Amino acid sequence: MSDNILIITGGTGGHVLPAINFFKYLKKQNKKVFILTDIRGSKYINHINQNKIFKIYSSHYSGNLFFKLIATIKLLFGFIQSIIIFVKLKPKNIISFGSYASFTPLLCFLMFKYFFRTSLYLHEQNSVVGKVNKIFLIFSTKIFMHFDKEYLNIKKYQNKIAVVGLPKNIEVNNFINIKNKNSSIINFLVFAGSQGSLDLLNIFEKIIKNLDKLSISKQIFFTIQAPLSKHLEIENLLEEHNYKFKIKNFYNNFEDILVQTDIALCRSGAGTINDLITYKIPAVICPLPSAKDNHQYVNAEILTNIKCAIIVDKNKINDDEIMLFIDKSLNDKNFNKKLKLSFDTIEIKNTNKLMWNYIKNEK
Repeated sequence: MSDNILIITGGTGGHVLPAINFFKYLKKQNKKVFILTDIRGSKYINHINQNKIFKIYSSHYSGNLFFKLIATIKLLFGFIQSIIIFVKLKPKNIISFGSYASFTPLLCFLMFKYFFRTSLYLHEQNSVVGKVNKIFLIFSTKIFMHFDKEYLNIKKYQNKIAVVGLPKNIEVNNFINIKNKNSSIINFLVFAGSQGSLDLLNIFEKIIKNLDKLSISKQIFFTIQAPLSKHLEIENLLEEHNYKFKIKNFYNNFEDILVQTDIALCRSGAGTINDLITYKIPAVICPLPSAKDNHQYVNAEILTNIKCAIIVDKNKINDDEIMLFIDKSLNDKNFNKKLKLSFDTIEIKNTNKLMWNYIKNEK
């Protein structure tokens, strides 16, 4: 029987990046591990040995009739590609990280699971179990959960749940660069994950126009991740108010930036929430409204419930509430101390090791 391990992922960075991190961990353990992803997800893994990567066509089903027709054709192609990959690898274990891109490969898993004696493990990054993971949960050995909470929509599968957190990049040593606490610079990060930050810019503009009311406003340095199409607009806004900043559409050294960050304006994808927890960053959060099952709002509640963040509705922006939170986070030492203690109540797990221990010890 093959010892091959197949990691299935795709779609957005929120699904792909944790999968890559677990792949790197298994590779370091000298395991025969491969990644199956869709074309969209493959843009995140160009740095990995291409012999370890399989790419398939995939698509979600939102859109008009023509889009659905194209999506169906892509899914059929992806299904055939998945069959070929499964026959070639005969994987012993499959770890799927959800998203629409995992649907056709998991159908192939059902076809071949008894022939190849394959075990399925699922990882759910969000605080609401995704549609694809929910469909295949009945066929899985375990479902690895990011957040430690009650999952009412899968309560009958409670015996399969293992809370492990989110796989982290083993190439990064967290907190090697300690922020200089005597620095007079306040580092303000504006980011929105892989799906862009257009909806955040209106909130950001309001924050900029109100920061003059804070005594430390001119000590703030902005690090901004935004689409190229919005760079000029943001640059003009910040230059008008005499703020120093750097802006890119993507940062390769993001962990280094997080270490130095004092406060953030962001979305609430699973990876973003995990970063805020890991680096203990208070945040003004604007959940992505179009997120499936409103999972970004539920993700954000992980932090708002312990008062480490506030949620902002883009249609009902309360300037006073936002500025009060920013002011207290940056100026109030007692409030800041409580923030750190609240973050400490959330355990940061050695996710890669936990997941592999479950898999290798499963009889």
